[in-house]
Amino acid sequence: MTSKELKTKIKTAVFSRNDVIKLFPAEPRNHINTQLYRLTKRKDLIGIKRGFYTFPNSEIDEYVIANKLYTPSYVSLESVLNTAGVVPDIVSAVTSVTTITSKNLKTPLGTYMYSKINRGLFFGYTSVLDQQSGEYYNIANPEKALLDFIYIRRIRSLIASRVDIAVLDREVLVNYSTHFPVWVRKVLASA
Repeated sequence: MTSKELKTKIKTAVFSRNDVIKLFPAEPRNHINTQLYRLTKRKDLIGIKRGFYTFPNSEIDEYVIANKLYTPSYVSLESVLNTAGVVPDIVSAVTSVTTITSKNLKTPLGTYMYSKINRGLFFGYTSVLDQQSGEYYNIANPEKALLDFIYIRRIRSLIASRVDIAVLDREVLVNYSTHFPVWVRKVLASA
């Protein structure tokens, strides 16, 4: 397997070692591992995290990377709230929600933070097609991102947290909040 063969067969912006194994079934696994290591050392590939790669100069949305590195997950919390204009703070990491263990990943392409949420609260997101890479990523609706933010960050006052809910749909907020504990609904009602 050469770099040229890999570029010809890989159709996604981010790919895993397992994707390569499937594309080159005749190659021994240890040979694939060696080739991926060498291609990374020669900077023909970027190792994002163990077992995940991309080609240099690939146009990849950071939200696509966030979903690929840790599944199941969806982008939420400060990342969505800042984009929607609900919180003024600019975040230095992509923040996501997952049903498995909380985790922070520092990669050559950025920092990704995953916060655990109960399975019953893993909803309120949509799949969006990234036009550059042609890949989908999951992202929370702003209303769900706010509820995730209150719940996960244990926010007690939206005013003290400089949250502006004027841009959000109150009906959607109320509907989503029925799935959250009472204390989350009280924080929301006090805004």
